[in-house]
Amino acid sequence: MAQNDDHSNAMKSSDDGERNFSVMAGGGVVPFRLPAGALNFLDRNQYSSNMDVVAYFPSINLSIFGDEHSCMWAKGKRRLIAYKGGWVDITEPKKAVVIGESNLGVMQSCVYNKELKKWIRVIGHQMPLTPGTPQYPRGKYHPDYARQAIDDPGFRGIKTYDVTNPEKTELLNEFETGRNGFGVHLPFYDGGKYAYLAAGWDDQLRMESTERVYSNGLMIVDMTDPSKVKEVSRWWVPGQRLDEEELYRTTYPFAGDQCSWTGNRTPCIVPVRVEDGGTVGYGGWGHFGMYVHDLSDIHNPKVYGKVTHPLEAIGAIPYHHVVPVTADPVRYPRLQDLVVAVPEALEADGREPFHTSYVVDVKDLTNPRIIGIFPRPMPHQDAPYKDFAMARGRFSSRAMQHWIAPGRARPDVVALSYLNAGLRLYDISDPTEPKEVAYFVPPRDGEMENYLSWRRGTTEAVFIEWDRNLIWVSTHAGLYCLSAPFLGAPILEPMAVSQWSVPHVNLGWDD
Repeated sequence: MAQNDDHSNAMKSSDDGERNFSVMAGGGVVPFRLPAGALNFLDRNQYSSNMDVVAYFPSINLSIFGDEHSCMWAKGKRRLIAYKGGWVDITEPKKAVVIGESNLGVMQSCVYNKELKKWIRVIGHQMPLTPGTPQYPRGKYHPDYARQAIDDPGFRGIKTYDVTNPEKTELLNEFETGRNGFGVHLPFYDGGKYAYLAAGWDDQLRMESTERVYSNGLMIVDMTDPSKVKEVSRWWVPGQRLDEEELYRTTYPFAGDQCSWTGNRTPCIVPVRVEDGGTVGYGGWGHFGMYVHDLSDIHNPKVYGKVTHPLEAIGAIPYHHVVPVTADPVRYPRLQDLVVAVPEALEADGREPFHTSYVVDVKDLTNPRIIGIFPRPMPHQDAPYKDFAMARGRFSSRAMQHWIAPGRARPDVVALSYLNAGLRLYDISDPTEPKEVAYFVPPRDGEMENYLSWRRGTTEAVFIEWDRNLIWVSTHAGLYCLSAPFLGAPILEPMAVSQWSVPHVNLGWDD
């Protein structure tokens, strides 16, 4: 889709003898040039297929429930989901209201700890990102831009809170992962003994991407006492550290491209807790791939296996978000031993190769295999563009519905927040051929002259209440509550949670 208005193909040699290839001026390296046919305005129209809007709350925007694994607090018929360190009360879906807003942070886990009889919230804190902007198109490769992030005095690590009383949050602990590292982008905590952190503990973890100065490895911490968090172990990809240069350069084809994601984005999701005999965790490591972690010795993590697509292209975060599928073996025999791997674009306007989501078979832990590829979303027939790469903003999936949610999860359903392409709902009952069954694209927000107001797209995160057949979608323009016939008729009355999507999580929450 590149415009054809510049110079012809060219190849030249640099002074050091290495060959540099340039397709045409403005092309050749990420970010690529603006695609032909890109809009010069933001589309304010709304589009949907097989999906209805139950309610819309324009004042509740962006930071609702993060984009990961666990965000709900429940007691009796009351239901809250995380919001900027406070909460949104969704007990009555058509009357959602913010309570206790305190701006503590977004990247988090919120679960019930049965041993402590407390709801615990874990929030990650990191150094600022360095996305490309009109002033700094190469992000952190502009030294003064990188220095702004490095010198930021903010806390880098996790903070733990007792939120048993959601109106009175109590800080339990501040656990710093390293003053000169990136900090914690995301924690995974399921209420058990351990938490798993996508953490940068020093300035030696390599990041090719322009988005961050440093990258993250995996850090495991002991949460037996959330007021006294203790490090247990850490692991990084061989070659990830700067002092492993030769190994890095000779192992990875993307070495030196200054746009690939070389770090941990999704910390281990551990389907069976280590203290209960589990040994497996699934992590997303960008261009390194999706890793199946061996936690047999929690003090010395290893790897069972990993997977990457053989034709994986440069740019973006190919394995941004990975979620195991939880399925009853009798009702869903075809959906056993599966993980959904979700990418995220980093460049707006299709200025990097398109990446798609995968269904990964992990029956053989040493040899995970991609068996299904999600189709590319297409615009509504009435949209003023023929492809979302022309719609302005980032075009890609970003996150899947939360792993821990109220009710019995439908393992054949995958909901993906899709940035400028809205929310896309898929049927994976045949995991080798995912099918789109519904979508919702909200009106675009932002102002065209303000690049940072629209570069990310609109739709950030998605949370499903399985027991009420409700889909909550976080956008920059507000919070949406949606329903879809594919899920079943929505229930709009308050109701108590009777079970959770992951049976061993949140046990005792309503004692």
